[in-house]
Amino acid sequence: MTQLSIQDGIVQLINNELANTTGTFTHNGDYTINGNITVDSIIVRNSLADNSADFSADTEAELNGQGFAWQWATGSAQLQYREGGRLWASVGYDTAHDQAYKIDNVPVITSSGLGDNIVNSRLRAVGTLVNLNVSGDTRLGDFAFFSSNYNRVGLGTEEPSAAINILENNISIVLGSPDITGAYVGTDSNHDFSIVTDGLSRVTVKHSGEVDIGDKYRGGGILNVYGTLTATNIVTDNRIDRTHPLQFTASKETSIYGLGIVWTGTGPTRQLVMASGPDRLLTSESIEIGEGKAFYVNNQFVLNENSLGDSVTKSNLTKVGALSSLTVAGATTLLGDVDAGQSTIKTRTLAFNDGTSSLNVTSTGIDTNHAFNLVTAGNAILYGDVSQISIGDKTLYNKPVKVFGKLSVGINNPDPTLNFSVNGDVSIGGKRFTTHIAPPTSGSYVVGDICWNAEPKANDFIGWVCVATGTPGEWLGFGQIANQ
Repeated sequence: MTQLSIQDGIVQLINNELANTTGTFTHNGDYTINGNITVDSIIVRNSLADNSADFSADTEAELNGQGFAWQWATGSAQLQYREGGRLWASVGYDTAHDQAYKIDNVPVITSSGLGDNIVNSRLRAVGTLVNLNVSGDTRLGDFAFFSSNYNRVGLGTEEPSAAINILENNISIVLGSPDITGAYVGTDSNHDFSIVTDGLSRVTVKHSGEVDIGDKYRGGGILNVYGTLTATNIVTDNRIDRTHPLQFTASKETSIYGLGIVWTGTGPTRQLVMASGPDRLLTSESIEIGEGKAFYVNNQFVLNENSLGDSVTKSNLTKVGALSSLTVAGATTLLGDVDAGQSTIKTRTLAFNDGTSSLNVTSTGIDTNHAFNLVTAGNAILYGDVSQISIGDKTLYNKPVKVFGKLSVGINNPDPTLNFSVNGDVSIGGKRFTTHIAPPTSGSYVVGDICWNAEPKANDFIGWVCVATGTPGEWLGFGQIANQ
């Protein structure tokens, strides 16, 4: 048997002759091969076969993934065998519009419908049905129930008690014919039954047997009898249809106060009446208005579900929510603690501004654009402006100023072992103390000023003292340093 083998661009005829070829192998014409071909891969543009393709294997697992593959420059498609006796395709099936998808040569899906043999489904949604024919019991949305045994329809009940039975709010509404004597409509539960038009009860048959014409609270009842009205007893009240507002009129013996609308019969009496001192409408119940509606005074908005009108400027509120801003035009009194709260965004600020001066108090300090005074008992204890800082009251020199800790003047990093440090001259008792390597030769000094020797040495002076006022004055040495 002669075999043809092509690998890595090399064509080899086994048991016949050897032909080595590199690059592209092209042949125009037909090939007829009786035998086997062993290749790494075959790319076919068009395929014609007298017999169907046959994929053989010892086990189903070896067949898994076997099939056909199509490839082009921008994509690919596969038709493969998958374990479990099924064919898998990576693309959809597309047939001509007049063809069908069949099972055992029976159409199951066409371009316009499902096959007649499909009688079961779990469809969750369908389009607009032309007609619907159901031969057995039917349930729609667990709400509508159609009983084919009793020819009844139940809405809200699975066991309708009449041809049409609606169960809502535990009220059973029925329409049917219990026997050949006639039909009936109403309730077969212990509830009233009303005939309603335009959203109003026109006729109400109560479970007690009473019949109301019109709505008890909104009226709208007119009974026209074209014939004979026979009644054992008639009871009326003073209610009538109205084409004008309801009017309460004072008389010589009565006033309008206490007149209005009164509801009785269930629980305590409810009322909406006119009251005096001052004149006002008084109600025993809460008043509720619709969403988006408001209360007005003299055509001015004053209150709705979330806002007060601009005209509302006074109140005795004892608590408010978190204000986004607060502006106070007059004097303000805070009777409790003030807590500016905490924030991770920025420092909270308590600001005071009279139009000229401003003062901001934050958790990190006090900032003002003007002079700052700290006063206790009417006496200044701290003063500061752009040019100076004063501690204590200049009118009370006997008031002690105490410093607990190391005190330094004009020194950023004082010696921590020193209790008092000064960077420069000081004055004690009106006398200047300065430091230099020699007596001053410039500047004005008075008698008693002292210049300390900055570089003392043997046979020198500890310092010099001014003995005659002047510029620089007259200086004599003091504190002879011994020569060792």
